[in-house]
Amino acid sequence: MGTARIAATEGRPGVDVFIGEGDAPIVSDTWTVGGWALRFARLDAGQSLPIEQGGGEVWAKVVTGRLTEPDRGAYPAVGTVATTRVAGDRIVAGPDGAVVTLITKTAAVGEVVAGTADLPFGGPLTGEFSWWNFGDRFGAYFPAYVGADAFGSPGWHLLDARSEEIAYVWTWICGKGTDMVTHNHGNPPGPGRPAFAEVHLVLHNGTGQGGMYETPEPGSPERVRTPAQQSEEHGPFFAVDADGAPVLRDNGAVTYPWHSWEAGPDDGQGPAYDVILPFEITAPYSRVTA
Repeated sequence: MGTARIAATEGRPGVDVFIGEGDAPIVSDTWTVGGWALRFARLDAGQSLPIEQGGGEVWAKVVTGRLTEPDRGAYPAVGTVATTRVAGDRIVAGPDGAVVTLITKTAAVGEVVAGTADLPFGGPLTGEFSWWNFGDRFGAYFPAYVGADAFGSPGWHLLDARSEEIAYVWTWICGKGTDMVTHNHGNPPGPGRPAFAEVHLVLHNGTGQGGMYETPEPGSPERVRTPAQQSEEHGPFFAVDADGAPVLRDNGAVTYPWHSWEAGPDDGQGPAYDVILPFEITAPYSRVTA
């Protein structure tokens, strides 16, 4: 079993994980975010990877391909959520292989995340990870982020054998009552900003009521909500063609409706943040399978 090469990313935040290099199975080093431990793996067709259950509850999020044990792909069905938990002692890749993110919920995960201080980063190149405020980073483009109780951190760029991006995985959190701003990813992709079809994995749902929503337009009171709990991921919010690939706009962006994540209401009982791992899977690698 090989170990994935890593490097600080040049020209954009985060860490490059060269998961596509070398003979599979390939497994990365481990990083921690608070009490969660994350690593990335690539398996070829039919290969298996042992799962150690003694360190805490284990989750496996498929990024590309499919697992046959347990049986899951990169996206649940449209309009649904599904757990990423693994009950067995191994995972097994399907006929096309798989890239997988493995997460262990250790005993250090508390009942409540009260802020970024509860989520220190550990592991290789930890100097590349730090929390920033959404208003400071995006307020000039999305004024609704100014003053929002939301923070993000750089993450991991999973790269293929050509050093092209398979997916970008990062972390953001938001406090009670926070709307992460209605958007549709409609801007054209560019250097360092590939078109992607995202899915969100919930590390923590602070109120238990947070979830994704779809809406006809920004400001509309009509919202179709898809709540998701700890360990769960949601199905596609993007348009999909007959082959399961994302539908692209004329400018090359993936076609999305207006959507976002909204935390549960503020009950005045103190902070309890939603903690989310977005998986921005690039369009060439995004496939929705039954």
